[in-house]
Amino acid sequence: MGVNSALPSAMWLPFGARILRARSDRGLSRAELAATVGVTDDKLREVEDAHCRPARSLVERVDNVLGTDHQLVEAWAITLQAEAFPNEFGDERELAVHATDLWEHQPMAVPVFLRTREYSRAVLGPGHPALSPDEVELMVEEEMANRAAMTGPDGPVLRVVLNESVLQRPQGGAEVLNAQRDFLADLIGAGIVTVGVIPEQTAHHPGLGGAFRMMEFADRPTMVYAFAAEGGDLTAESEQVGRCAMVREAIEEATVELTPRSELLTARWPAG
Repeated sequence: MGVNSALPSAMWLPFGARILRARSDRGLSRAELAATVGVTDDKLREVEDAHCRPARSLVERVDNVLGTDHQLVEAWAITLQAEAFPNEFGDERELAVHATDLWEHQPMAVPVFLRTREYSRAVLGPGHPALSPDEVELMVEEEMANRAAMTGPDGPVLRVVLNESVLQRPQGGAEVLNAQRDFLADLIGAGIVTVGVIPEQTAHHPGLGGAFRMMEFADRPTMVYAFAAEGGDLTAESEQVGRCAMVREAIEEATVELTPRSELLTARWPAG
């Protein structure tokens, strides 16, 4: 995949999209906003397409015109710092929406963007025992919004590899697991995602290093996000990305492909 190294990193894509959304919400054309803040239409297009790192002074003017209460300036500062220190970038979900292709290995649970609402609730509740039911529900809504963006027509090409045990663990109970299996079968059948599993009897499991995600972009370097219990690590460093690509290849070699009629999806728990 060719990379234009003159472009900012992919972490600027969500920032550019944020400005575009704020402008659209105010009902302004790009030309109208550009004229108001004193730049050309082409310059504002570069900002919204993340083809440049805008100056803080420009972002402040855009923030004032759009009435976003300094949110754009704060997002600009966070993105600037994250580009220098990518491990501090906190929202890999927002970044993932802008990928062209996304590959993810999950050994413990169905990925966030493929969960049913009930499965999401069954994962998040036990994982955040200090939160109230209302707070958990807010997290569920965030996951559902992420699912809609990731599996929608503008989302990336999705490839997921799970440990077989993910689809055998009755998280939330039989009804929740069986509905989650059905949902995955529907997504596979619709061509929204391809899913493979690493069988439990695999003698030399290549994915014991943990969950990770590889994101490819149209004109930016590939990025890897390694999941952790709290937060995670994001990198575009070529050597680390290369190592993860080798692990991905080994995982794929051990993978069995799922179809909508695969027994792992059609069987009813607890019988199978």
